Amino acid sequence: MNRILDKKMILIVATLTSTAYLSGCGKTSDEEKALAVFSTSVSEFADYIKDTNEKINSLDASQEESVIELLEILDDMDNQFETFSQLEAPLQYAGVSNLARQASTDMSLAVSYYHTAYESEPFDENYANAAYQCYSNSIEYIRYIGYLLKGEKIPENDHVTVYEELNDENLLDKWLSGDDKNEAAYDNEPEAAN
Repeated sequence: MNRILDKKMILIVATLTSTAYLSGCGKTSDEEKALAVFSTSVSEFADYIKDTNEKINSLDASQEESVIELLEILDDMDNQFETFSQLEAPLQYAGVSNLARQASTDMSLAVSYYHTAYESEPFDENYANAAYQCYSNSIEYIRYIGYLLKGEKIPENDHVTVYEELNDENLLDKWLSGDDKNEAAYDNEPEAAN
């Protein structure tokens, strides 16, 4: 399996966590509390992904027991992704919810397909390939969550369509002026994906 978590994700989580904790000084609003809970959950999930990646990469493929271990790890991943998908994201991170749900759906499919592939006699390579594709898609959605948390644009592809929040006033000016000079004003951060 590919390396799941990169250094950028660790930086994102650290920044988000620090922001939430620093904003916790003094009187804390409900929004700050929600952000702190969200930040902690994202941090814990990122740590889980990192630990799980290390477990998967340390499995010895030549050992029969590794298949059982892998399936157990994947079952746990399915549960963790489901839990993460139910996380309430603060308004400024609303796009995270859709991505987390899609990541969970694809992880569930991947786990189901991996079970079918490894529990078939003989091993079913078609299910294994489908499982890997779903697994990769799921991890891709998690990476997109990282983009959102960093405030970066999510690259569009076959799996994700990015909808941008536009300032209606600028949009009206553009329509009325009939030119494309104001186009740069519409390059706002992604609001939601999927």
